[in-house]
Amino acid sequence: MPSRSDHDAPALTRRELLRRSAVMAAGALAGPALAQWLRAGGGQRFAQAQGVDVRGLPAEITPNSDFYIVSKNPPGFDPDLDAALWRLEVAGRTQPLRLTYRELVALPSVQRDHTLECISNEVGGNLISNAKWRGVPLRAILEMAGADTNTRKLAFHCADGYSTAILMSDALHPDTLLAYEMNGERLPSKHGFPARLLVGGLYGMKNPKWITRIEPVDHFLGYWEQRGWSDEAVVKTMSKFTTPNSGAILPTGQPTQLGGVAYAGKRGVRAVEYSFDDGRTWLPAAIRSVFGPHTWVLWAVEWAPPGPGSYLLRARAQDGTGEWQTPDEAPTLPDGASGLHRVRVYARA
Repeated sequence: MPSRSDHDAPALTRRELLRRSAVMAAGALAGPALAQWLRAGGGQRFAQAQGVDVRGLPAEITPNSDFYIVSKNPPGFDPDLDAALWRLEVAGRTQPLRLTYRELVALPSVQRDHTLECISNEVGGNLISNAKWRGVPLRAILEMAGADTNTRKLAFHCADGYSTAILMSDALHPDTLLAYEMNGERLPSKHGFPARLLVGGLYGMKNPKWITRIEPVDHFLGYWEQRGWSDEAVVKTMSKFTTPNSGAILPTGQPTQLGGVAYAGKRGVRAVEYSFDDGRTWLPAAIRSVFGPHTWVLWAVEWAPPGPGSYLLRARAQDGTGEWQTPDEAPTLPDGASGLHRVRVYARA
């Protein structure tokens, strides 16, 4: 973590820095465009319509072509399954349930937004995306199969040899889905066609693709768990800048837009703050209304560099329980990276 000496902004008193930044932050947040953006949750398009062009924020819904992909398989070796031949087997108390693709998509379904983040996502990394999914509640399928739901876990086996397991309590949650549609289209092959799991609050490794068999178990370690990754894989609170980029040159004294995304799994995001002095001072950012209980939020703020020099920007998020994102830095292995995203920018007169 950089020391305070790494911040080489002009020498102003701490009181003057606080006064200037508070005035600018209050002005930005009280401005009609960002204030309406905060209240109405209009996102990027709404902000542009109000005259505040929040450039650099991601789309609220990630297009399928841009959604991140992580696979244990070498390039070109992911499954490409035939819907007519695929079967989903669900272990029951007496005999397994076998569903065809047509039978799966004919079941009562729900549609919702859901964010996925890879457990190997670095602080500030791009292995996080949000999509609108349609699928069947997993609990309904387990009931159809007469599965033993008194076991501790539910294991998933996939067409490429991948496996993992989640707690039965998570499997029975009404929001846990077997998804077969992504952003209004048939689930793309690279994202798990014919069916993948969506479970709230857990990293992507617990949301397997190309599922072929489901079975209740008491003890199970999946593919990545056997290789040292977390068996719980609970999402850590994260936030990052998507604008400005590191190394950006900003005009002194003129409002510049900062923004990005924050995510805390099913705990939700209550607030986002930013710092222009490497974490010594924290100021509030505006956050867009939450899209759903399992999604990221977009955040934005206007900030004017008070003088020429170098500034180390940081961001942090507060989850729905009131806990702030930890500044303690940790690598991705074994249970996900932690720490605060930093972006260095330069202001010139």
